[in-house]
Amino acid sequence: MKRFSLKISTILLFCLILTISGCGLFSIGFKNLGKTITSSPEKKSSKIKDPVKPDVKLSALWIGHSSVLLQVYDRVILIDPVFNDVISGVMTRKQTAAFDIDRLPKLDMILISHAHADHLSISTLSDLEDKFSGAKLVFPEGAEDFMPGYDFDFIRMKTGNSSKKNYVGETKDFNGLKITTVYALHFGGRYGIDSYLWNMPGCTGYIIEYKDLTIFYAGDTAYEENGFKKVGEKFDIDLALIPIGPCRDCEELTNFNHVTSMGALKMFDDLKADKMLPVHFGALQYRNDPDYPVIVLKELIEQKDRTGSVTNVGEYYKDRVVILDEGEQHIFEYLY
Repeated sequence: MKRFSLKISTILLFCLILTISGCGLFSIGFKNLGKTITSSPEKKSSKIKDPVKPDVKLSALWIGHSSVLLQVYDRVILIDPVFNDVISGVMTRKQTAAFDIDRLPKLDMILISHAHADHLSISTLSDLEDKFSGAKLVFPEGAEDFMPGYDFDFIRMKTGNSSKKNYVGETKDFNGLKITTVYALHFGGRYGIDSYLWNMPGCTGYIIEYKDLTIFYAGDTAYEENGFKKVGEKFDIDLALIPIGPCRDCEELTNFNHVTSMGALKMFDDLKADKMLPVHFGALQYRNDPDYPVIVLKELIEQKDRTGSVTNVGEYYKDRVVILDEGEQHIFEYLY
């Protein structure tokens, strides 16, 4: 009987780990579960009192992890909003999300890249629904299986995660705001077992076009040369939001299912983007220090600029890669 109970306990514990988001988290569930039980995130107050401004052409407020608030002229877009302190009951944030929903005067659209719990937060969407139920909720086909009913305007989009589709999915126009799904080398699903064993669909990158501006958001992805070169050839990208980890060997080019710091710079070159904003670091500990990817990124930028290994447009990385603190907002262009 004791041996049977031990087997049941082992199975239940294994299932708990598998219920963690598929973004490489289930392999380190024990470490983070211990932290969740014994600690709480550092309180991070929002630095920005007025996140939406009348004189802004393009700005980005990095909330933490991959959550970004974009203002593109008069349109306000939230990307992969995750504001909860604990992810999947196991991952505790290093610090709380540096954002106050009450200070947000409007919200036109929410973009979800995939259903992994560090990108799709059920509780955060519920909080946003209370204030912005009329916003459009855009997500890749397959992610809807993991979302409850909301009062948002649900927009499901086909992905372009194959060379046969030329790495571009579909485009939808929302009164001049164009959203296009583009290639991402990652997984759909929500849990470790459905992501990695069943290879469920439902992950994407996005191109956001409004007036004369184009923004790229990678979602979660590993580096793939052909795909991002094709995207860079098709779109004239002003700003690229690119993840930089988690990665063990962040100075190497390749990494399983996430891009490295080196891979992010290579992707930046392939996209031929004007500016880059690194995301997907700092808030959550995967295998290493959550700030390790950005430490390596800064070292790579310094090394490449010092040795004259500059980008395709002949400018130094340090002038084009904008590294923010959580809760910090950068205004790329003003209207006047």
